[in-house]
Amino acid sequence: MTRFLAACRYLLIVPVIGCVFLTLGTVIMGIVRIFTGGANVVRAGDYGPKTAKIMALAVIEIIDLFLVATVAYITAVGLYRLFISHSRIELPTRLKINSLKDLEDKIIGVVVAALAVAFLGQAAGSEEPAALLNYGGGIALVIAALAFFINYGAGKDKDSGNTK
Repeated sequence: MTRFLAACRYLLIVPVIGCVFLTLGTVIMGIVRIFTGGANVVRAGDYGPKTAKIMALAVIEIIDLFLVATVAYITAVGLYRLFISHSRIELPTRLKINSLKDLEDKIIGVVVAALAVAFLGQAAGSEEPAALLNYGGGIALVIAALAFFINYGAGKDKDSGNTK
């Protein structure tokens, strides 16, 4: 039974491959949006303030796409590193993943950044302050809950012995 359970970890190759495809698809979508958005602005020939605001919103949405792609990539690398192969994958120092807690923290960090970018996009396009306040308040509650989870939800990190 032990060998069977140990071999079952290779089932996680499916979500790893899925996350890689999600990363690829999202990055391609962002690149296509860059070129189509730029072509639309040039074709319209309007460079006024209203067009600039629309373009700024499009840029924010594209950045949000790339942040989502980053979450998918970090998830793929983290799952692969933790469950499939312990070989070193060259990553920036900030993305070292040695435990499931490390993976959770990295994903939550990018999700918080994506929520901030989403709020920025909403703020740039909002005409109703009350709706923007509700939207921002909801995002703030989610971010506060995620911060609480990072600091108190998981208890002690067994790898380092530190309370996080």
